[in-house]
Amino acid sequence: MKATAFALLLFSCFLPSRGFAAQVYGTLRESGRPVPNVKVEVLCGSSTYSAVTDNYGSYRLFARETGKCTLRVTGNGKTGQTIIDSYTDPAHYDFDLIPQGSQYQLVRK
Repeated sequence: MKATAFALLLFSCFLPSRGFAAQVYGTLRESGRPVPNVKVEVLCGSSTYSAVTDNYGSYRLFARETGKCTLRVTGNGKTGQTIIDSYTDPAHYDFDLIPQGSQYQLVRK
């Protein structure tokens, strides 16, 4: 019994866990309305983490790295990006998307 419990504990140490990831979440709005089905990417170093907004404009993703990262939004034929900080604790980022030609300006709420 002890060997089985030890093997299970040892095995779980080698599995990737969201517990060690930095959670980044928030909402995207354009003209006061939620923006659904927009791709949200967080680029930290050479790694990219992505999610898609739901019908309420909400997104949630988990990045392994902490520190300065880039949040990039792609949808409705437009893109935009801004610098964010990724922490070991959850980080909440709500943005208004301001269309400017083929780009979005991201304004933090």
